[in-house]
Amino acid sequence: MSNYTAVFEKQFIQNLRRYTSLRQRIKRRIDRILSNPYINTEALADASGKLNLRGCRSARIDKNFRLIFVICEECRQMPECDYCFCNDLSDKTVVFLTVGPHDSAYAMK
Repeated sequence: MSNYTAVFEKQFIQNLRRYTSLRQRIKRRIDRILSNPYINTEALADASGKLNLRGCRSARIDKNFRLIFVICEECRQMPECDYCFCNDLSDKTVVFLTVGPHDSAYAMK
């Protein structure tokens, strides 16, 4: 049983449909994240010259495939977070933003 509730952004759902060959691996990773989103995930920061991902987290699906998400309880404690999708959501919510190859995922495409 998961401790957190999942919310999926439109871009995440579109990308999940695109990568059907990895769908089962992605779903298993989502289940692990929902049980504890802080284990084996990486907190992202502001990469100079690139997109500010501070407040977001990344999880590996495979060597070059990433899942980008926000944990509402963590996001609310970061005023510099540019991706606060947590309005009207409980602290125990994980918002999945995108999934895809490394460069595409970090560009939030």
